Amino acid sequence: MDLSTFSKDDFDPKEWINKTFQCHEARENKEEFATTIVAKLQSFIQEVNISLEKTAEQVNQNIPRITREIEIMRNDAKQLKEQMNNAKGDVMKVEHDASQSMQILLKIDHIKSCMQEASKALREADNWTTLSADVEVVFSNGDINEIATKLIGMQNSLEILADVPDYRERCLRLESLKDRLEAMISPRLIAAFNSQSIAFNSQSIVTDVSLMYMKIFKDLKRLSTLQRHYHNYQKNQLTQQWKQIVDSDPDETIIDWLNNFHDLLLSTWHSQMTCCQQLLPDMPAVEVLSELFVDVLTNLEPSLSFCIDAGMKLQSNPLQYLIELKQITDRLVKSLEISIHANDSKLLCDAHVTLLVKTIYSPYRQHIEKYDYLEEQQLISSLKTLNMESDDLRDYVRLLGESLSKINCLMQDAENRCQQLTQGSSYVSLLRALEAFLSEYSKSYRGLVRLFKSNMNVPEKSLIDDWSLFQQSLQATQTVGEALMQLENFQLLYIRNIREIGRKLGYYSADDNASLNLFHAYDDLLLSSSAKRELQQMISLLQEEKTDPMKKSLSLFKKLCSEIGSLIPDLVLKQAQVHLNTVPHMKIWNEETIGSVVTDLPQFSLSPQEYITEVGQYLMTIPQHIEPFILRDNPALHIALKNSNIAHVSEQDGSSNVADYLLECLARKITDCYCNNILMISHITNNATNQLVTDISYFCDVLDDLGLIPSTNLQNLLSLLKAAPDKYELEAKNKPIQVVRKISAMRKNRN
Repeated sequence: MDLSTFSKDDFDPKEWINKTFQCHEARENKEEFATTIVAKLQSFIQEVNISLEKTAEQVNQNIPRITREIEIMRNDAKQLKEQMNNAKGDVMKVEHDASQSMQILLKIDHIKSCMQEASKALREADNWTTLSADVEVVFSNGDINEIATKLIGMQNSLEILADVPDYRERCLRLESLKDRLEAMISPRLIAAFNSQSIAFNSQSIVTDVSLMYMKIFKDLKRLSTLQRHYHNYQKNQLTQQWKQIVDSDPDETIIDWLNNFHDLLLSTWHSQMTCCQQLLPDMPAVEVLSELFVDVLTNLEPSLSFCIDAGMKLQSNPLQYLIELKQITDRLVKSLEISIHANDSKLLCDAHVTLLVKTIYSPYRQHIEKYDYLEEQQLISSLKTLNMESDDLRDYVRLLGESLSKINCLMQDAENRCQQLTQGSSYVSLLRALEAFLSEYSKSYRGLVRLFKSNMNVPEKSLIDDWSLFQQSLQATQTVGEALMQLENFQLLYIRNIREIGRKLGYYSADDNASLNLFHAYDDLLLSSSAKRELQQMISLLQEEKTDPMKKSLSLFKKLCSEIGSLIPDLVLKQAQVHLNTVPHMKIWNEETIGSVVTDLPQFSLSPQEYITEVGQYLMTIPQHIEPFILRDNPALHIALKNSNIAHVSEQDGSSNVADYLLECLARKITDCYCNNILMISHITNNATNQLVTDISYFCDVLDDLGLIPSTNLQNLLSLLKAAPDKYELEAKNKPIQVVRKISAMRKNRN
């Protein structure tokens, strides 16, 4: 039996018993198994008791011995404590004595140091005197190295003699001597730079002479002076080469000049990078060359700004010319970025590099500020080349339809130019230019509206011509709908692009802004402060969905949809009015005789009059003229009709069936016209009333054949006209009071 379970702190008797009785023997005979377990436990208990008794006896026997050992240990600890106290006192005494000795040693060492410094100062003072006396002789010999050695010695001596009374005078003398040496070195330094330039052309390294002068300037602590000499030399070389480029060939343009000059700048950058690292080891080569290029670019004669301005004035397409020049500059900047990144990526955000990139792009900023004007002129100039107008209506509509793809291309080209010139950062200016362009483009549609109205006002227009005019109005409505759809697609494109530009420029998160180097901060490089604020504001409003780019242009073309779409019902109504406008003045309403019979005739014996049959036939003909525009899905016509002001009482969704939508709108116009003309009848006889009811019923049958429901006004008129005199009041209930009074007066006013 395993007794380890009984020694555990969490021993549970119930759990132990249940676990023990799970064995096979317990299941066979629990009582016998329990008896066996109890016997075993009793046996174990006896063994434990015996063990405890033996242990207790041993403890009792060992207690006296343990007590004696504890007493011995207590005495030893007391003795050790006394010894430690004595040792502590000895240590404190030694420390006190040693402290005094150390102070004496420190004083002696300080005296020694002062004596050494005094001795060194005396030697340096003597050395200064000697060097000062010898320097004139060395200058007369003209040995640069020997002069430099003397001056370096004097410089070292002067550092020791900082506390002498005439220290300032000595400094001035040393500086004047350094100036004399520098004046002697300058011509030789220029010669060394010239030879170095030739050496670089032959792929050699910096000459030993240049390195020698570098060491002299460095030892004399005038490395900044060497940098200034180097800067001036390279500046003069580059500015002179620019003049040679400009003057060499009068037939070359600013594009040729820029290409040649940028090649020169890049070759200078790469070659002088190694030179700067050797000649000016204490100065970052990127900073030295950036400062040099800034000075060169701001002092070119003629300036780049002047050349660009002059070149653009000679161009018929100044914007495209500006983009070509800018792309040449972009290649230069990209090459510099690659070079600086390879040298040290941290320098991409250095202040000197920042100034360099801004200086390179500075000639373009004044033109980019006028980008909206340049883009507008470019677009309108391209628009004028398109043939979109004609004296013939059919040709006019066709030309406008054909212009849509060309307008689409022009707007895409404008967006591409914006990307090429400013990498999209001048989107605000682009949108202004597009608004002006689309406003100019809309004038062609307004011209079309005027031509339509002119054709509609021609008297005695034949039916065939009217149907032709009707189809042209549908075609024109579809065309303006396509134009509106194009603008909505462009709007979505511009929103996506502007948001992407905002992300690239780091306007959405601090992390993006931190990782953006200046070479890609096109808003800082190319835009004025006001233009940058406009861009930031637009991106912020787009992010909050509080702005709508191209809103004015979309509103303009929605209004055009309304104007052109209204031509359709006007044309249809004009043809119907030829017949309907005669209704109030027809003599039949005053006659008691219908045909040759003077009696009340049953309604079924009457036939609809010619005026209403003409209108009915006209209505039945409309679907076949609409059919060419609905043979396939026509979202352009739908969106144009949706934005038109055609009255549509039932508010049917035109997206389900454009034909039904348009047919119902046109039928509604004719129905309203018919109702208005009926109400203009001053009086009507009983038989004439039956005839009018017959006419209205025929018209309702035509509407039913077309799948349309007569308007409420027409149904009210029909029911009031049908009502017998004694039931008129009952029929008039819940009808518009003005209609009731009009029909009542009409039926009572009889001859």
